Amino acid sequence: MLLRPSVLILQSSPTPSSGQQPSMEERHGFDAGQKDVLIHRGELEAALMPASLPLEVPLPKENSKYKRNRSSKKKARSKREDTHSTTAATSTDDSSLAALTAGLKADGVARLNGVLSPATACSLRLEVLRRRDVARAEIAEEGADWRSSFADVLLKNKRCDLLLPLKGARGVQLALRELLVCGNPALAKDEAGGNAAETPLFAAISCAVGEDAVLYEFACLISEPGSPRQPVHPDNPFQEQTPLLTCFVGLQDIKPSMGPTVFLPGTHTAAAHQAFDALAPGTTGDGYRLGSRDAFLSSSRSVEALLGAGDAALFDSRTLHCGGANLEGDKGGGERAIFYLSFRNPRAAFEVGNVGSISREVYDKQYTLSELRRRLSALRDDGDGGDGEAFDPFDDAPKEAEAFAELFRLATDREDGCGGDPAAQFNLALCFKRGEGVEQSDSAAAAHWFLKAAEQGTALAQTNLGFAHYLGEGVPQDAREAVKWWELAAAQGEANAQHNLGVCLSEGSEDCDGAVVVPRDPARALGLFGAAASQGHAGAKQRMEEVVQGLSSLL
Repeated sequence: MLLRPSVLILQSSPTPSSGQQPSMEERHGFDAGQKDVLIHRGELEAALMPASLPLEVPLPKENSKYKRNRSSKKKARSKREDTHSTTAATSTDDSSLAALTAGLKADGVARLNGVLSPATACSLRLEVLRRRDVARAEIAEEGADWRSSFADVLLKNKRCDLLLPLKGARGVQLALRELLVCGNPALAKDEAGGNAAETPLFAAISCAVGEDAVLYEFACLISEPGSPRQPVHPDNPFQEQTPLLTCFVGLQDIKPSMGPTVFLPGTHTAAAHQAFDALAPGTTGDGYRLGSRDAFLSSSRSVEALLGAGDAALFDSRTLHCGGANLEGDKGGGERAIFYLSFRNPRAAFEVGNVGSISREVYDKQYTLSELRRRLSALRDDGDGGDGEAFDPFDDAPKEAEAFAELFRLATDREDGCGGDPAAQFNLALCFKRGEGVEQSDSAAAAHWFLKAAEQGTALAQTNLGFAHYLGEGVPQDAREAVKWWELAAAQGEANAQHNLGVCLSEGSEDCDGAVVVPRDPARALGLFGAAASQGHAGAKQRMEEVVQGLSSLL
């Protein structure tokens, strides 16, 4: 049996909770304490930059050709008419797709009209606004953690990033089906029983990053009148291959006064990133860096995504962009909702470099583009599964329950579970941790089965058990016990354990009485970070550089 590769990575020493959850309007997240500076910076850049032109649909050229970037066999294509919009992209013909692909490659951003019908866009808009209001009420009235419903977006003042579900969210599913499969479910299969007709958006994404690209973001960005302009930024640092391909879909007509997204075409390149981040010659410091950036921005062209309801902007996550200022209502501003999804390119050599705006439940499924399309193809307009029962293509509960029963059988040779299959025990622990195949998650049961697998030498189980002890999830909080299990996993070359152990040794820790729990050992931490970094662990590489700087300062 294969192990499901899931581990927990230590970011920093845990901070005790105050018991009071933050509100959406308070200063929290990665830009905490910087709101005024960031707002001022956005206003300055708006004044510096030349006026933006509208983002247009790339025009096709005659006899143009394209190639598909796919991991699976070539799929059949057929035309699709959208009866709801005269501006719809009605087919995936070679010339239109080639123009879109070429525009995306050259500029890092391209427009595609009519990916949703106006009616579907309107219906989805109402649903996401309702979900936002419900989530905010739960935060205000019940003290719910806002991070369970919202992502950490730059400048949250009158702007939020609502995480969307798939399971049980029929309106979201129907919109996604229209984006990736077909507006008419009767076209889900061709006459030969093969694959469904391709929508223009599906064809564009599969050309750019492949059908094996994994869903990395799934959310709705909502800005209200009065939300400030963001500073220009890329979503990801530069690397040779596109890390993420993102699709923004307008859920209403977006006017200039509503703060449309501003893109800087051609800035997904190494040269553009270098110029954007460059220091002025012979100078040091952030002030001089900003001076050089100002010169770059003042000479760069920009376009703004004045999307109609159901129109899309498809962009490379390396492309520089920013959310515009949504003016106050009396000046023409209005509530702007953008449904978006991003796909991680499996051919990108390095980590994405940012945390995706996606719920944990959806992220854990690791849906590929082809898997989403397969599930959505089974969705029916009447919601019937064919046997009179309501059907949800993203409800895996029956399959999970069956798989859970089989895992439990394999994990338990005897009543006490001793001698069971360690891979099954590890996977069973993940089921309890994630709440898969059981009514709800159970951290104590998860720790129990991690222990069973860890005692049989399973490195991933040892890493997860160490993290459970470190945080006190299902077991008493005990840093010594965490280090014990990470030592065992690290000795087997498990990169996450090496990283976690390195973090503990680089910082050291004491109990409430001042007794040393984990002695500080920067030299050994450096070796562990190096071992993990050599396996491609991005966090270990960063920590290794920090330890080296710290040791150098002592010399």
